[in-house]
Amino acid sequence: MGTLSIKESNKGSIKLSQVALLVSSIISLSSYSAMAEDVTANAVDVDEKITVTGSRFDRTADQQLTVINTIEREEIARLNPKSVADVLETLPGVSISRNGGAGQATSVSVRGSNSNHVLVLIDGVKVGSATLGTVSFNTLSPENIERIEVLKGPRASVWGSDAIGGVIQIFTRQLKDGEWFAGAEYGSNDYIRGSFGTGMSHGKGSTTLAVNHEQSDGYDVYNGAPVENDDDGYNRTSLSLKGSQQINQNWQALWNGQYDKGNTQYDDIYAFGSADESDFDNYLWNLAAQYSNEQFTSKLALSQSSDANENFRGDDITVPVSVFETKRDQINWSNQYLAANDLTFIGGIDWSNEAVKGDYAQDERDIFGAYILAQKQWSQLLAEVAVRYDDVENIDSEVSYNASLAYQLTEEWRLAASTGTAFKAPTFNDLYWPGSGNPDLISETAKSYDLTLHYQANDIHAYISVFKNTIDNLIAWVPTGEKDDYGFDIWKPANINQAEISGVELFTKFGLFGFDNQLAYTYLEPENKKTGEMLIGRSVEELNYSLSYQWQSFDFLANYHYQGKRYAGYDLYLEAYHKLDLSIGYHLDDAWSLRLKANNLFDEEIISAQNYFSPGREFFFSVSYQAF
Repeated sequence: MGTLSIKESNKGSIKLSQVALLVSSIISLSSYSAMAEDVTANAVDVDEKITVTGSRFDRTADQQLTVINTIEREEIARLNPKSVADVLETLPGVSISRNGGAGQATSVSVRGSNSNHVLVLIDGVKVGSATLGTVSFNTLSPENIERIEVLKGPRASVWGSDAIGGVIQIFTRQLKDGEWFAGAEYGSNDYIRGSFGTGMSHGKGSTTLAVNHEQSDGYDVYNGAPVENDDDGYNRTSLSLKGSQQINQNWQALWNGQYDKGNTQYDDIYAFGSADESDFDNYLWNLAAQYSNEQFTSKLALSQSSDANENFRGDDITVPVSVFETKRDQINWSNQYLAANDLTFIGGIDWSNEAVKGDYAQDERDIFGAYILAQKQWSQLLAEVAVRYDDVENIDSEVSYNASLAYQLTEEWRLAASTGTAFKAPTFNDLYWPGSGNPDLISETAKSYDLTLHYQANDIHAYISVFKNTIDNLIAWVPTGEKDDYGFDIWKPANINQAEISGVELFTKFGLFGFDNQLAYTYLEPENKKTGEMLIGRSVEELNYSLSYQWQSFDFLANYHYQGKRYAGYDLYLEAYHKLDLSIGYHLDDAWSLRLKANNLFDEEIISAQNYFSPGREFFFSVSYQAF
């Protein structure tokens, strides 16, 4: 999402303090408040120890001091999403903007930050483009995903560059020996999907192999280009491999890989009538060795990821093919030392080399980072401090930190406060785009504050979080005052903008009359501090509510999403919209299942990116088999 802004009418607006008071009252009256770290839609036994990896190592939810939302495989299956964005949109503080349907370009914003202010990891490996600075979520298949974690707020002190708004961790499926699944699906716009996965054992280890293929004829995604009234289809094939081998009592080997290949047809508003298509060919692999005993765990991982896109048009276009490719080599050494029952140290070193293909003045750079985290428990008080140093070749160095405190008020109530800094290194396009890059750019930086009240009792889980994030040195393309040979203004990127994003985030999950309920609500005040105007592409309010029920062999899920209006520039606003999806499953036995999914049941006209239609009403029918 962009950082340009404009003022929105204050008529009928609600002040942030009023929202905080209102939401707090809802929590008190309803007794909904809970641990932020578990956001699955099914009720969870309070004795179940849920682990998350916000500090790089598996830790229980009550050991985490940042807000972490998770969604598990069972809920992903019931959502029956067509994209990873469909899953993320159900979580609080996560906003989605699409240039059409599942196969089209998608932007993900966490707590109002830019789409390139979110670090994305797949099985611990950083993915995305070093030229654009974003991740192609439309290339990922949700069918191969076991779990997603979304960490809120700046986490550069642990993860390095890009983690200004948060961190999205995607974990691929992992099966035990003898477990396997297969599925097939057909739906609107001639959508077809087939998937298969199996777990295999080898001594004291196992490996999971999963493959998925899907394709759709699509529909015309662009509104306003009559010469491009063609359907915009897509196809993608995803292959994932994940395994581990216990060598002895202390040593373990781990490996994983991901391969995504496909094609997307799209409408380019700047090239009407052209044959706009894009092929993508992305992969990652990771090899790791881990040593652990009762007190100490050390993990060394070697990995590589590639993000490659080839965009091509008709023969009448001057440059018919353009190629964008990023290759990233990574070495990560992470360590955890349990000094005592109430004292933990985590630290490590990260190194990566980013190389891009193209006519750039510089086409590669090294990034080095070192970090340390300490967590200490005193009775009801838990404290955590993290510091990290990063050096980005040819740019600058950054020191980031996080400091957090949590106090267990009662057995059910917990109050946590945190502050931290983060940064985003300029992309290769920002620095070296031929003819218009600016090699003098510095990193965008951010400072954030967060206060979160958690509640957990029986099957009631909730939290309310109040946050503020100030981002300096934002990069924007601006005219330099010079003219080119044709008399047009020359534009170049510069560190000229500053943004301040304040907000309230609420999540509640509870059972009532046999129904499982989940409510996620976000209120934002996103402001361009340089102009005093509202940031482009953000909604003041966003809400997601899901209602699920299980009865004998049937399960039912209704998911409602409200998106407030967004400013689109030039005094134009994207209209607010409502979207209702239904999913009904029938389990023939313990293995066979049938599912009917209806998206956008009321056929609402949805435009989340200017002039691009999201799909209308869609229906899908799937059959699956799981041997567990």
